[in-house]
Amino acid sequence: MSERFVHTESRSQLAKKGVKVLYCKYDELAVKRLGNELLTTAKALKFARHDFLNELQLILLYIDLGKIPEAKRKILDTTDNMRQMSMLEKLGLPETEIWLTTFAWNYNPFATTMTCDIVTGTRKTQDATVVAYLKRVFDQAVNAVDAGYEYETKVEVRASATDWCIAFTVKGNMTNMQPIPKAEGDMIVEEALSSHQWTFTIRGR
Repeated sequence: MSERFVHTESRSQLAKKGVKVLYCKYDELAVKRLGNELLTTAKALKFARHDFLNELQLILLYIDLGKIPEAKRKILDTTDNMRQMSMLEKLGLPETEIWLTTFAWNYNPFATTMTCDIVTGTRKTQDATVVAYLKRVFDQAVNAVDAGYEYETKVEVRASATDWCIAFTVKGNMTNMQPIPKAEGDMIVEEALSSHQWTFTIRGR
């Protein structure tokens, strides 16, 4: 087994799974934010291949360590994450779908898991307005994080035929976070901030 093992999961996340980490860091591809740079199809595929190879590396590491149940669990977790991502298509907000799909690439301090419960419907909210607002909020949020801290982030996407809601729960020190901007149009936003958790919810029709 190679002495160098690079994976986008943090050292403590791997340690919780019982993996003895010889070397673990976020490589340049994983940590470089896109910022205002256009995310092209080629770049998206590059990031996707990178993430997929990292998942395979972790599964192989579990197998090498004789941790077969953990390897099976990782396979199931990975396939479930892909299934959750595929459900975003039913949201009916294609630009928002792309933003959510690429969220972890653009805002790497937030180690993200996503769950979706979506019913197809016709959306009245302007898709571009949602994305512009989310970008404003998280461009602000990423400047408030502690570079030496991990931010476990849960994203819940829910939608009925008439309403939709995206909720973010971030665990970690976000006390430097400034109040979120005022929402535009018919969107409703809510925020709660404590010393160890930040929750942000945006909803519309």
